[in-house]
Amino acid sequence: MKTLRAFLALSLILNGAGASSACADEFADLVDGFGTTTRLIGTHQTTTTDPGTGEAINFWDPAYEGVPAIFAPLSNPHMAAADAFGNVYIADKASHSILKISADGLIHTFAGTHVAGFNGDGPAPATQLQINNPNGLYVFADGTVYILDPGNHRIRRIDIDGTMTTVVNDPDPKWYPSGRALWVSPDQQLIYYTNEIAPEPPSVLADGALVKQWTPAGGIEIVCSRDEGFRNPGNIAVNPVDGKLYVCDRAEDDVLKEEIGLWRIDGPGQRTRMTGNINEQLAASGQLALHSFIDQPRGIAFRPDGSYFICGHKNGSIWFVDTTGVLHQYIRGKGTKDTYSLPDGEHPPLLATDYFCQPRAITIAPNGTLLCVCNDSGFVFQVNSVAPPVLPADVQVEHFGADGLRFGWTGIFGHGYIVERTFGLEAPAWDVIGAVNGVGGLTEFLDAGAGSVPQAFYRLLPAQSGTGGANRAALVGSTSTVSTASTSSTPTTSSSSRKRVIHFSGSRRRTFSPM
Repeated sequence: MKTLRAFLALSLILNGAGASSACADEFADLVDGFGTTTRLIGTHQTTTTDPGTGEAINFWDPAYEGVPAIFAPLSNPHMAAADAFGNVYIADKASHSILKISADGLIHTFAGTHVAGFNGDGPAPATQLQINNPNGLYVFADGTVYILDPGNHRIRRIDIDGTMTTVVNDPDPKWYPSGRALWVSPDQQLIYYTNEIAPEPPSVLADGALVKQWTPAGGIEIVCSRDEGFRNPGNIAVNPVDGKLYVCDRAEDDVLKEEIGLWRIDGPGQRTRMTGNINEQLAASGQLALHSFIDQPRGIAFRPDGSYFICGHKNGSIWFVDTTGVLHQYIRGKGTKDTYSLPDGEHPPLLATDYFCQPRAITIAPNGTLLCVCNDSGFVFQVNSVAPPVLPADVQVEHFGADGLRFGWTGIFGHGYIVERTFGLEAPAWDVIGAVNGVGGLTEFLDAGAGSVPQAFYRLLPAQSGTGGANRAALVGSTSTVSTASTSSTPTTSSSSRKRVIHFSGSRRRTFSPM
């Protein structure tokens, strides 16, 4: 099939039609890399708004704790993202909590008390601290979670031991208790987020929005002020190719729809439109995204080559934008609520009918699976990745000393790597000691405890799906292995070309060989 596509691409290039063939081939490869759909959680509700208060209904009940997630309701969820171990985290706005679907498919409260409020910044167990309308989420491969807590004007961090702390306390008195966007850099030293500005009475609509950043040295700084025109930003992401921040602006309060679109931030106070305005043609496959109107774009997720998925709240569909900027409809939906009819086991593209409504976030898990949140009733589904895992072939030691062992490899953006360790290869007992997100370059892991042991062996595994131990066992054969030995610097060899080993002694030069 790939040979045929390559032949067709060459033929069209010679006839002056290379661009369209290239994007079709790119989309075909994308389709081949994904499998079928699976609903993770969600039940339909007759109404999601309290008629007395006008507020979204909190459907959580303690009886749901630990039950299969497919039987549990959500409460106006806004975001879902996964770690490398197959756990999925959901910002469940109206239940004032972060929920976690563990790899065995069960639902748990991960953060919050299910009651809106504020009772401290921590550090404290995440399930003991109140949060208020959480609707932004950023998850690292090792299970470290950042949440946007707009009702409390805070950004919180939940460590892998379940301890919550406050990282950002934004005192802006005009921060309306909304804002959905959150992005954290791989070293956790840069955070982008947005906040909507409180209405000016008698209006009840947000008076625009700000894009902000936080760093430990500079604190909170404005990236784009109200004057740049943002109204109701949705999700944000940084393009791994150009390194720039992209902002989805749903602009639901813009009656003229002039500010609706995907925007690239080119510098402080500078933005460039990446999808068409209201005067452009409605989105359709084969059109350039720049000249296609996607009504209320809300979710975006980049792939390593800079292509991306985008979904539109009022447009209703999930789209793929290839590296040439061409749109491809991936799953069709609608912009009016509140239905969900997407069967499990379907292979996208799915265009025959409206399968769901109002998608509000999309992310790509560390194992390559696509996650989508849709509907006020609240459904989270995934499109499983079937692309074979790509493991690094250039693992090498970067540093070894009293502070531990740091080794690195050329990572792939967005891919997750699980790190395991054993102290001997005779009937080894491998223990998980962490996970790390791949970046488009040097990816590193530090084992701080390695300096106190005479010998240790390490291996890398690809990020897991939520299918339990069977999937994990199947992947053990595809590993990259690093070994430390204090008694020898002689390389060892083995017949397996899929493993790599490093032997070194003290501060002597490391040697690197196949194992």
